Amino acid sequence: MLSKLALASFVLLVTSVASAQSPVHVGGRTAVSRVPLGTCAPTGVSHSMTFVPGVPTVNTFVATADPELRKFIVYVPSTYSPLNGPYPVVYMFHGTGQLAQNIMHNTTWNHAAEVFEFIAVYPEALPYLLVDGTVKTKWRTDSVEEFVVDPSELPMADDTSFVHELHDTLLTHLAVDCERVYASGFSNGGGFVKQELRVDLADVFAATSSAGGIGATGGVPADYHPANGVDFRPHFEVVGTKDDKKIANCITAGDLAPGDILPRKVVDVIATPCMWDPLLMFAEGVGMDPALYTTIEDPNYTQFLWNSVVLPGPGPTEYRFRILPNMLHEYPSGTNHPIDYVPILWNWFSQYTR
Repeated sequence: MLSKLALASFVLLVTSVASAQSPVHVGGRTAVSRVPLGTCAPTGVSHSMTFVPGVPTVNTFVATADPELRKFIVYVPSTYSPLNGPYPVVYMFHGTGQLAQNIMHNTTWNHAAEVFEFIAVYPEALPYLLVDGTVKTKWRTDSVEEFVVDPSELPMADDTSFVHELHDTLLTHLAVDCERVYASGFSNGGGFVKQELRVDLADVFAATSSAGGIGATGGVPADYHPANGVDFRPHFEVVGTKDDKKIANCITAGDLAPGDILPRKVVDVIATPCMWDPLLMFAEGVGMDPALYTTIEDPNYTQFLWNSVVLPGPGPTEYRFRILPNMLHEYPSGTNHPIDYVPILWNWFSQYTR
């Protein structure tokens, strides 16, 4: 748990980056004012679930699409009451080889959920035998199957269906604000959010984010369009200049030499195809005009922002990409980066509704 001083610092950081909302004092703590937009009903299969307000609670169920037992951790704020709902939800997806508890302990999403009164959920992927001989958890994407030993013999799980049933389970047992449901992911979890959830469950999430990894992995922009052709949603992506996964991808492409780090100056990013080409493709995939963007070069980050809409969705949207100096292959939260991006992402999420 955070100390009182650390919690105060966390709140100060959140309020300093707030854009669309103003802080109010509730029950002696600072919270973000929000206008409840109404609960919603499940649209498919749901399962039994337990929760204890203020305590991370482990749940399991067997999804209908696969025979394996699936796990998730849910954190409901200690002040939770159906009478005070409905509550926004943030899903946080871990990286390769991690468990739900790893990403929960390595980030401050629970603290944000407590202070700003939303529900935090940590789903867990299944383990697979990989071609390097190790057994690690992986979220299923088209690009990740090449790392799994004979996926045709032991197919990877239908993780999108798992998340859909998990969400319907939350809707059954908690007062969820279906207009304010968000997803964030690290590494393989970020790829899962970008390549699968944004596409197949576009009608569930109001906005998404990702951190770490190699970005868009081939294909064409249409591969990143929402499956329903309607729900183009905003995405916020961050990567560190010392992310070894992205660097290795760029070395393989011939754009960087061993020992190089990722470029951070705008002109250098544009001149590096392994960086620039995936950004343009994903910007177009999000429905933006890839040729129209703005940039910021700040000591704490370099940012590219696409918000000139070509394929309009149900509301405002954008693609925001940041390069963070000296960050490794990490999700910038907790103690691994000077700036905790959880409050930044929460305030960015909060601008958007379905």
